[in-house]
Amino acid sequence: MTTIHSRSLVSIAAALALTLAAGVAANPTRSALNDPAPIPVKPATIKFDNEARQYVHVYLVGQDRQWLLGRVEPGAHIALRIPTEAMADDTWWMQLAVVAGDRVTMQVAQKPGAQVTMAQPTGQLLAQKWTFTQTLTNGQATTALMGRMQ
Repeated sequence: MTTIHSRSLVSIAAALALTLAAGVAANPTRSALNDPAPIPVKPATIKFDNEARQYVHVYLVGQDRQWLLGRVEPGAHIALRIPTEAMADDTWWMQLAVVAGDRVTMQVAQKPGAQVTMAQPTGQLLAQKWTFTQTLTNGQATTALMGRMQ
């Protein structure tokens, strides 16, 4: 009978240990309850309006890299998300580049017909609302990329 009694004592001890461990794991500590909830970080974006009659590809160009921000359809008003890697880049001066009605390119800054802004601090670039326009004058398409502070 000693064996059955010892087994039941071990089983009760194991069940008690598991119950206590589960209770400690399930209940947050007092400091965790008092800590403020993490504030969600809003991703960095560029506001962009395409007033042209064709789609455009929008790029963010750094010193050593470029990022395709997206394709913007004609007449669209959109916020393009800036990749986290671009914000972590050591370069604080960036350019915005736009190519109208063409394929995606990996060398947008050197592409003929690309509209490229002046290099400026990233914060200034993000603080502006960008508009791409395209007009037809004497059979020639004239494009412009303009930024204005919001």
